[in-house]
Amino acid sequence: MRVDNMDSAGGGGRKLAVIAPLAFLAAMGQGCLGLGLVFHVRDGLGAAPAATGWVTGIWFLSYMASCHVSQPLSKRLRPRFSVLGASLVQAVLCFLLAQCRTLGPAFALNALLGVATAFFWPPLMGWLAANAEGAQLSRRLGIFNLCWSGGAIFSPMLAGRMAEVSLRLPLLCSSGLFLLASLIVGGALRWLPGLQADDDAHEREGNPAGPVARGTPLRFPAWAGLFAAYAVAGVLRNVFPMVAREDFGLSASQVGDLLFWCSLATSVALGCLGRQKWWHFQGWQMVAGTAVMGVAMIGLALAGGRTVPLAAALVVGGGALGVNYVNSLFHGAAGCSHRARRMAVHESLLSAGIFLGASLGGMTYQGAGGTPLLLGCAGLLALAALVQLALVRRFAAV
Repeated sequence: MRVDNMDSAGGGGRKLAVIAPLAFLAAMGQGCLGLGLVFHVRDGLGAAPAATGWVTGIWFLSYMASCHVSQPLSKRLRPRFSVLGASLVQAVLCFLLAQCRTLGPAFALNALLGVATAFFWPPLMGWLAANAEGAQLSRRLGIFNLCWSGGAIFSPMLAGRMAEVSLRLPLLCSSGLFLLASLIVGGALRWLPGLQADDDAHEREGNPAGPVARGTPLRFPAWAGLFAAYAVAGVLRNVFPMVAREDFGLSASQVGDLLFWCSLATSVALGCLGRQKWWHFQGWQMVAGTAVMGVAMIGLALAGGRTVPLAAALVVGGGALGVNYVNSLFHGAAGCSHRARRMAVHESLLSAGIFLGASLGGMTYQGAGGTPLLLGCAGLLALAALVQLALVRRFAAV
């Protein structure tokens, strides 16, 4: 009970007061960057769908690799300094990306953005999860998930509308949001000196004194679902906007509105699961979440250009995406000594999935069209659900 009290009034409360707005701003910045870059590269630079997928997807590949390569350096950096530096670098790179007029510099700058982001999210998430277990861990993660997903909700709608004014505007907005995040961290360094104690907790987290606890084996089916779900999310975020505009004849703002509903459903799922315990260590609900997302992709393929069926399928798919995300986050961290390392695994699998979805999805769309692409996503999720089911039956009773 002492730890719970500290979480609400002491170290945990101070961390949440800083981490919550950071998560919101960074997620909104990334959301504007992601959809805005699709429009900027496809419409502004005239790239083909496959090239657009590679340029937008390279962020996730470089982020995934950097999450592991940067671990030795991240352990030497206090989380607040790592997050401060990453925010400033992201602000500069987004500004430069908005100035690009050819694909080569855009590709390179987006790759560098992925490297910078590796010094933001894993340290932030490891810092958040330090010294928390069970209900306390779930509470912190629930607040964190609501904050980042809140930023992700409105960013597609915002980016779609800004892109109709200027293709550069979403990227400039991202730059401003990351700059604001850096100012918040800088203010915390000045006005909340007690955060230094939380940094000490982060150091102990990286170097536990006792035996290493590996946590629950249910992390493996959770990770399988996360990878497949975010491969499909890579298609939805980076390729579906092209399908919706070129095959369905929708405007940039309509695409942003559709992705808004998807993000809103993800946020609602994260918020609801963050307040509940029934799903903890229950493998069957992982399998169900992945299967439901597959059904949603079939609905998306059959909806054509009708906005209401498209929105309904994206709501179902977005909710199922949230189920996969929160399962990986919770079951990866629960009972484990190396929280920051597990957060890096979580982020790496997520990013690898999005990169494959963006790059291979762009190539598939260019070669086969939108409907085969979406049906292929449904097939991938069906396969992932079968893998999860096999793993759950091996590690725990369903």
